[in-house]
Amino acid sequence: MRICILGATGLVGHELLDLIPRAWPGAELQLFASRGRTLEVAGESYQVRAAEELEGEGAPTGDLALVALDDAYSARYVPRLLELGYRVVDKSNTYRLDPAVPLVVAGVNDAEVHGEVRLVANPNCTTIPLMLALAPLIRRLGVESVLVASYQAISGAGAATLDGFLADVKSGYAEADRLGLGLDPAAYVGNTVPHNGGTDEGGFSKEERKLMAESAKILGRPGLELVAQCCRVPVAVGHYEQAWVTFGEKAEGLSAADLESIYLEATSQSAGESGGRFLKLLPGAAGEGLTGLACVHDRDVALVGRIRRDPRPRASRTFCMTVAADNLRLGAATNAVRIASRWFRSADPELQGPGAAAASDA
Repeated sequence: MRICILGATGLVGHELLDLIPRAWPGAELQLFASRGRTLEVAGESYQVRAAEELEGEGAPTGDLALVALDDAYSARYVPRLLELGYRVVDKSNTYRLDPAVPLVVAGVNDAEVHGEVRLVANPNCTTIPLMLALAPLIRRLGVESVLVASYQAISGAGAATLDGFLADVKSGYAEADRLGLGLDPAAYVGNTVPHNGGTDEGGFSKEERKLMAESAKILGRPGLELVAQCCRVPVAVGHYEQAWVTFGEKAEGLSAADLESIYLEATSQSAGESGGRFLKLLPGAAGEGLTGLACVHDRDVALVGRIRRDPRPRASRTFCMTVAADNLRLGAATNAVRIASRWFRSADPELQGPGAAAASDA
């Protein structure tokens, strides 16, 4: 099996280099980035070629391409990869809302990846865990609306921003400062800041619009009432989401324990479209163990818990819950590999998406 990683030197590219040997042992790797270089990851040395080589006559053909680049590069290179015969999973925003391209969360809508499909979009790193957490409940109870607040790690902004943040933490806290008066109020260290890039005329940022629009597409509910409020917090890895979900009439009279029972039923299933094995329920209203750092110890599942009934009298079908996940793994690389496993069966069952491989097995 021949696999191309485009964007191999980024944070998600590094994670793919860890996952691919688990999913497809012995696969032949072709690594590309914005420029050629030697890449060292976990004691292994890799030769990375410049992406522009893909445009030449001698560009390598292959079976699977995993693209972890920004929108402009994806728009430039994904069509070329398809020409070269690859099946492509693209992480950028370029194709997510294209009606001709499936937008897939492994364990939620895997059936959209079949033999005739050659390009699949990988959703945003907040959308993936939220959809995994909500899908088992929505299938049983229906849904009327979702309000969600996200607290997103710095790694979502890329390797350079993360490395700068880690360096700034060391210098920023070199001296004790209980108020943080010596810290930059506009920077990430010791701070919470709006995720407000690309704020539109309606006042919502690009990140918030992604979560809202992508969720509606994945669930097949164009009119889904989902509103998001996003911010960044001074955490290296691990996105955290608080959701207020109003379910359909079937939820009338249910308790938090009833919802936990639905999750337990879903997570006990090892196959099918439920994707419950990609979830980990932490029961109880206190949210014991449901922390941001817990994500880096359970990197390939969404953590869900702290389920409570909304106490407002007119919110009898509304529940509050917490969702957390590793944004580099479950929120990006792991989901991409599970999508690709629909075409090429994974040797590691933890990385096999629900359903049988639809193309030739690796």
